[in-house]
Amino acid sequence: MTTRSKSTASEKTTSFQGQKAAQQRQTRDKILAAATRVFADYPYHSASIRMIGKAAAVDHPLINYYFPTKAALFEEVLKNETEKYYLANISWFAGLAELSPAKGLSLYIDRFFGFALKNRAALRIITLNLVQAENAMIIPGYKRIQGFFSRTAQTFMQAIPLQGSKREIKMFTTNFNTLAINYLGADTYYAGIMGMEPGSRRYLKWVKENLMYVFLPQLKQIVGGQGPG
Repeated sequence: MTTRSKSTASEKTTSFQGQKAAQQRQTRDKILAAATRVFADYPYHSASIRMIGKAAAVDHPLINYYFPTKAALFEEVLKNETEKYYLANISWFAGLAELSPAKGLSLYIDRFFGFALKNRAALRIITLNLVQAENAMIIPGYKRIQGFFSRTAQTFMQAIPLQGSKREIKMFTTNFNTLAINYLGADTYYAGIMGMEPGSRRYLKWVKENLMYVFLPQLKQIVGGQGPG
């Protein structure tokens, strides 16, 4: 084989390997996207690999090639969704330190809504798996959900000048996130109680009014007892 022939063969091999790697990435991403949709509709213990295979239009063994167990697949989905939420949450604090508590909280909630309406899966997955029965097996990655709440508390403490204790701040952020995530992650339930359409402007207005009513007084205390405005 001539040098030129060897070079051509090597280029073909490299091209084939590149195409194969790209195809594998696409398949893996397709499985993850389908798994995200399924886990957003069913809690971990109710979802199945067969459901995910059907949603992705791939065979069951192919999923096992990329993710050996349902637990491994769920943890990857949970990692992606909580990290997406966490990074978005950091951006929601931009410019809030210069605003009054009322205006700052109002803008933060609006930014949260903007994310939630485009990323329902993140909130749905957290909501569906947040509560575990007392004797049930803890879901894979459950500590990641707990860690998410702790990290958002740290972000709040770093982004906003505060005078409250760490305990008060953690209580505030944990309670806010829990209620806000439930209102948007389980909006069919809450909107149904109120006789509203999930995701409608009327429902979002109701959610915002509730969040402002419950959390604004606490926020004023931990940022130094500022008055209304």
